[in-house]
Amino acid sequence: MEDLKRVGYLYILNKVLIVFVVWFTRDILDPLLPAAVENVHQNVLLDSLIHWDAGWFLRIAGQGYDFDSAPFFPLFPFMIRLLTPLTGNGALAGFLISNVALLIACFFLYRLVKEDYEEKIALTTVFAMLFFPTAIFFSSIYTEAPFLAFSIGAFYFARRKRWMVAIILGACATLTRNIGVVLFLALLYYHYQENGNKIDFKKALSLLLIPASLFIFMAVLWVSTGDPLAFSHSLNREYWGFRHFKYPGAGQFLNLSLFFYNSNFYSLFESGMALLFLCLVAGSFRYIQDKSLLIFLVLGFLIPFSSVVDNLPLGMPRYIIILFPGYITLACLLHKHSLVTVYSIITVFMFSVISMMFVLGRWIS
Repeated sequence: MEDLKRVGYLYILNKVLIVFVVWFTRDILDPLLPAAVENVHQNVLLDSLIHWDAGWFLRIAGQGYDFDSAPFFPLFPFMIRLLTPLTGNGALAGFLISNVALLIACFFLYRLVKEDYEEKIALTTVFAMLFFPTAIFFSSIYTEAPFLAFSIGAFYFARRKRWMVAIILGACATLTRNIGVVLFLALLYYHYQENGNKIDFKKALSLLLIPASLFIFMAVLWVSTGDPLAFSHSLNREYWGFRHFKYPGAGQFLNLSLFFYNSNFYSLFESGMALLFLCLVAGSFRYIQDKSLLIFLVLGFLIPFSSVVDNLPLGMPRYIIILFPGYITLACLLHKHSLVTVYSIITVFMFSVISMMFVLGRWIS
C-alpha cells in the first residue's frame, strides 16, 4: 500500500497537469490557435484528448476490422467493446482502460526497479515515464498504457517464477502491440538463468504461447478481411505510406533529409527524439543489471528504428515511450550527475508544450 501511495502522488500530479493543459489550451489559446476536435465525447476534457489513432481503436471497437484498420492489434479495442456497456460510451471506456492501466504500470515499475536499485531511483524512474515529453499518449485512447501494464507485469511475475501469470500477461502484451513478441525472448532468458544457464525445452515450451497468441489476431483478420496477414499487408501500401523494414536508422536518415530539403521541422523533432533515446539504449548496458530488460529494450527499439515510411513521419517519439528500461537508465544518470531538479523542470515544460500541441490536434507522433 505504501508503494501505491508513493506512485499515486506522481500519477495524480500528472493528471492535474493534463487537466490544466487542456483548460489553458481550450479556454486561453483557442481564440489564437483553434483546437481540432473530433466531437466523439460531449465532455470537453475527454474530447480534447481524442486524436489520430484513438479514432481507429474506437472504430474497431464499434464496427470490427476491415483491411484499412488491420495494422491495429485487437486486445485494446476488444477491451473497449467489453467495457462500453458499463460506461455507455466507447470513448469513456477507452480512457478508463488507459488511465487505470497507467496507474498499474507505475506501481509495478516502481516495485520492479526497487528490487535492483535505491528507492529514489525507482521513484525517479516512474516520474521520468509519466512526464516524458510525449507521455500524453499514456492518457489518451492509445495502446501504450495497457501495453506497459502487461509487459511490466510479465517481467514482475517472471522474476517471482509465477510463469503462467507472466506468460498470460506476455500474450496480452503481444495482442496489444506487435512489439510484445519480444517478451518471448526476454522471458526465455529468465528461464535460461533459472535453469543454470541452459534451456530446458520441455519447461520452456509454454513460453511459445506468447508469440503463438498472434494466431488469435490472424484468425480475427481472416474472418474479417479474408487475409490472416492483413496486419502486415495493409501497412505496405500507399494508404499507410508503404511501411517496410530496412537497416537500423534508415527512416531517420529519410526524416533528416525531409528537414534539410523541405524544412519539415517535425522530422527534426522525430529524429532528435530517436537519437537521444538511442543514447539511453547504449547507456543501459552500463546501468541495467537485468539482461532480460536489456533484451526487451534493445529489440524493442531496433524494430521501429529499422522501419521506413515513404515521405511520412514514423512516430518514433511515441514508439519509444513503452520502452520502460530506458527510464531506469535515465534515472540513474540523473542521480549520478545531480540533474534531477534541472531535468524535472525541462521535461515538465516539454511535456506541457507537447500536450498542448496534441490538444490542438497538431501531429506530434
